[in-house]
Amino acid sequence: MHLQNCPEFKLFLEYAPAAIAMFDREMRYIAASRRWLKNFGFIQGSLTDCYHYEVFPGTSEKWKAVHERCLTGYAESGEADSIVQSDGSLEWVKWESNPWYTQDGDIGGTIFFFEKISERKPLEPSLLEGSKEDFQKLAANLPGDIYQEDNYQVRFRELAEREKLLNRVANQIRHSLDLDTVIETAIQEIQKLLQIDRCNFCWYKPDVDPPIWEAIKEEKNPNLPSLLGFYPATVVGSVTQQLLNQEIIRIDNVADLSDSIHRQFLQALGFQSEIVLPLKTLSGEIGIVVCGHCTHPRPWKDSEVELLQAVISQLAIAINQALPYTQAHHAAITAQNQALQLEKTLEQLETTQNQLLQSEKMSSLGHLLAGVAHEINNPVNFIFGNLVHASGYIEDLLGLLKLYQQTYPEATPEIREEMDAIDLDFLILDLPKLLSSMKVGADRIREIVRSLRIFSRHDEAQMEAVDIHEGIDSTLMILQSRLKYSPVHSGIEVIKNYGHLPLIECHAGQINQAFMNLLANAIDALEEHWSKDNFAIKNSQLAMSATPYLRHNSLKESKILVPQIHIRTEVLDNGCIAIHIIDNGPGMTSEVQKRLFEPFFTTKPIGVGTGLGLSISHQIVVEKHCGKLLCFSEPGKGTEFVLEIPILQSKNNITCGAKL
Repeated sequence: MHLQNCPEFKLFLEYAPAAIAMFDREMRYIAASRRWLKNFGFIQGSLTDCYHYEVFPGTSEKWKAVHERCLTGYAESGEADSIVQSDGSLEWVKWESNPWYTQDGDIGGTIFFFEKISERKPLEPSLLEGSKEDFQKLAANLPGDIYQEDNYQVRFRELAEREKLLNRVANQIRHSLDLDTVIETAIQEIQKLLQIDRCNFCWYKPDVDPPIWEAIKEEKNPNLPSLLGFYPATVVGSVTQQLLNQEIIRIDNVADLSDSIHRQFLQALGFQSEIVLPLKTLSGEIGIVVCGHCTHPRPWKDSEVELLQAVISQLAIAINQALPYTQAHHAAITAQNQALQLEKTLEQLETTQNQLLQSEKMSSLGHLLAGVAHEINNPVNFIFGNLVHASGYIEDLLGLLKLYQQTYPEATPEIREEMDAIDLDFLILDLPKLLSSMKVGADRIREIVRSLRIFSRHDEAQMEAVDIHEGIDSTLMILQSRLKYSPVHSGIEVIKNYGHLPLIECHAGQINQAFMNLLANAIDALEEHWSKDNFAIKNSQLAMSATPYLRHNSLKESKILVPQIHIRTEVLDNGCIAIHIIDNGPGMTSEVQKRLFEPFFTTKPIGVGTGLGLSISHQIVVEKHCGKLLCFSEPGKGTEFVLEIPILQSKNNITCGAKL
């Protein structure tokens, strides 16, 4: 230590009217006042470099613990405690312990203050005055404000408070790497210790035009407004350049400030006194601690400036330690968010891929159906066209045969034998019926072909006005085999209640695909719910109650209930049409309804469904046609899907999603 060679420091130790000792971290004496040496029976300088525990081997564990706690930053005091002197006797003292700090901000050791109270006697007034005068002379030669006017112990208590504040800031450095917490602690302690109206921390932001000061933290009296926010450097005034030069701004009275811009700025904020201390981080960022008083002008003491400088030094160390952690933390959060976004993107890509695959399957099915319909249509047209001629020819031949019978009523034995063999009378009666049946079959084939062609329309490039009912009928035609009687169920009844709909502007093929998905989903539900094994049980439970299903009382009421799908269409007042597809299946819970249109969500067994049908239908109706796809259901009361589609897409100003 270089203090021993300082004449002023030696003078201080000689005349300080208190027992003060300074120790290093190992409790080795660095310095001791004359009063300390006298109280414990030593001469000047005789304790330097000695270990306290060797000089006082009977030191209790209590004082060792006080020293250890002090090395961690804790300041302590006591009003009446005992110590063991060198001769083994006990002495009652009043005491304080504080850590002292090196220039690097580390705790270098401890300082102890003792005052004997065993034989405390009042001082004579003359002695008191003499001591006071001597100490005033000493204080005039020492750096800093060491002595207060009324009592030297006031200054020691201020120093103790300063050490406590520095201790708390230092503790924050050791125990937290959170930048916000470090700054908040510092300004809270400054505002509390100096008893000022407000204390703010600001960062300088040079990358904007004009540069700004951003107030990010504040501690203030509750009745004052918040000053957090952004302040252009041009409004703050010329002090910005001083702060960038790491100069301290110290204003005892704002009214006396010569810088008119900064004076007006402070007056607008309600400041009457201000002190600003800058700091610079290792990365080059400039921050400031702003202390302000608003109720009246407050002259700043040199000791307060020294205290703030010490706090700023500690705060700079804390910020330099916390910034890399904060930056790494932000980088980790950014990386995590990017990973989540990437995961979400991958899920979307997987969903899109499966939807494209499903759409491609439907497109391939459409191409196949279109090809099959085309191939069937030609021979059917040939058969249908020739049936007309065949009917005419047969009628002519039968007429000629009747004429022969009238002209030659007596047939030869050979002819009569052939007539009996071919049952001519039955043939004459049945042949026209046969031709009529063939015509019905040909009509049926033509109807199926027409349905296939309607269902497989290729209209991805543009929309066209179509008859929605034709699309529904064509879909039902394709699903006809699943609606008829089967080993699974006794047949599904389809009830149509079509309204008077205009032609609808849409992508007909995609709308038909939505119909296919919804109707197939209804059939699946009905096959499960109305299986032959459960048919009699369900009818016995439901036949006695004619409870209608769902919102519109749409399903047919009957004494014996059967699986039904009710399709109803109507024109709405909002320029849309609505298609209701209702079944009397098992229904579904609200939890299932919430996830109904999620990709890959299905209630079917593994391997039975892909979970994409309703998701694709929702995308077709909502995103492609700016419509709505709604579901209403309750367990045991069936399910109703409602498709709402605008009549004219060209007049719909809503921008829908990307094309499937």
